[in-house]
Amino acid sequence: MTSYKTILYEVRGAEARITLNRPEVRNAINYDMEQEVKHALLRANDDPAARIIVITGANPAFCSGIDLKVHRGRSPAETRAHFESFYWGFYSTHRKLDKPTLAVLNGPAREAGCTMAFMCDMVLAVESSSIGFPAIDRAILPAFHMVHLPRVCGRLKAFELCFSGLPISATEAERLGIINRVVPDAQLAEATQTMVASFVNKSPAVVKLAREAFYRTMDMEFEKGIRTMGDVVAIVAGLKDSVEGITAYIEKRDANWEGK
Repeated sequence: MTSYKTILYEVRGAEARITLNRPEVRNAINYDMEQEVKHALLRANDDPAARIIVITGANPAFCSGIDLKVHRGRSPAETRAHFESFYWGFYSTHRKLDKPTLAVLNGPAREAGCTMAFMCDMVLAVESSSIGFPAIDRAILPAFHMVHLPRVCGRLKAFELCFSGLPISATEAERLGIINRVVPDAQLAEATQTMVASFVNKSPAVVKLAREAFYRTMDMEFEKGIRTMGDVVAIVAGLKDSVEGITAYIEKRDANWEGK
């Protein structure tokens, strides 16, 4: 797959950018978009020029969620299969990546659009954007978020978000720890590049190992997680990039990463 129907893909310097591109339906996710985003993530992961992956939307929205035409007429078994394909498929694809991912909310995000954003490592949003989970209003469960949100913002606020169906502003989402940063709309491009720049000058080998360990230890009990991190620290210490990083710091120069 070298061309896409529902997304745009480009590599800008060290940034691989995936733009959801169905603006006529506020970038609602259909089957083609689901498959194309997964493909583009893996394509960016395999591109040595790309050091960070950015996902954003074509204006005026980031993503309005699943295109409900996908759900209509499906049996419970077919709905379950799609749940596995979309939610678990995105989750497992994202967790296998070697590179950091950044969701850039250029506008409103709803339901599965929030899922796509929150599966990224970081989320940046403009002040005019908002997030919401109105699935309950259509007798559909906001499934991923009923698991994710309580772990981030606590049981009480998560229940309100999932069961009221009411959106909240990006500023409120930042206060709750759901997203990383909110910036004025006019500063989105500059803020995006600032965040991108802070990740592209790191050793790709160390980022790969550290990212894998970060997610692997999240579900571990504390002591096991610390011991696991000790193993990873020892592995990193044996990398050429680790030796180079220490040497470059002592010699007061930029490091020359080899990626190994």
